Amino acid sequence: MPVVRRALAVLPVAAVAVAASSAQAATITTAPCVPYVQGTTIKMPIVGAGFTPNALVRVHTSIATGPPQILTSTTADAAGNFGAQAFPPSFRPFNRNVQTFNLIGEDRTNPAAPIIAASTFQVARFGLTSNPSRPQRPRQTVTYTARGFKPGAPVYIHFRFGGKTRRTVSLGIAKAPCGIASKRMRALPTRARYGNWTRITNQSRTSPTATPLWKDGFRVFRRFF
Repeated sequence: MPVVRRALAVLPVAAVAVAASSAQAATITTAPCVPYVQGTTIKMPIVGAGFTPNALVRVHTSIATGPPQILTSTTADAAGNFGAQAFPPSFRPFNRNVQTFNLIGEDRTNPAAPIIAASTFQVARFGLTSNPSRPQRPRQTVTYTARGFKPGAPVYIHFRFGGKTRRTVSLGIAKAPCGIASKRMRALPTRARYGNWTRITNQSRTSPTATPLWKDGFRVFRRFF
């Protein structure tokens, strides 16, 4: 039962509270976990405080391997604070689904004493995966994992065939900070019908169109022995 990824929908980024200025140290923050949705314009919010008034602040990330990834440059206000947005960094290696990054803001107005603030955040690839990724039989046991959904709320998979929902299964409650829910179950937990199926993942028990949602498809083949 080979799986073919077809479509996805935009997941809104959680709002980040503005950090209070500190007279002792600069700060930089974003959401604890940022969803990565390939092919969309979703950006991550970035908030800084305690930098030089009206200074240029360079924002980048770094991980253990590879050079830093520049996210954006912005200008602090008269109080040394700023709010900006940037695209999430890409995964290294790209086939990862969740990764932790450093978030670094650099103010080099005074080269002899630069102001550098840092924090950490995670990036989660929004959507649904299965392990194994290409189950061969409808009754084969797989582990479905959804990522990037609203933490604290249930996540559901709607299995649809012929324009109708044939079965809806709960993956459990999405866990913070990355909204991850996982369940081991049959690849197709309902009566197999030969042809094209749609698999929709969202946080509504009854509505397969509620957003945010992930949508993909697979085909069940008739096998002759």
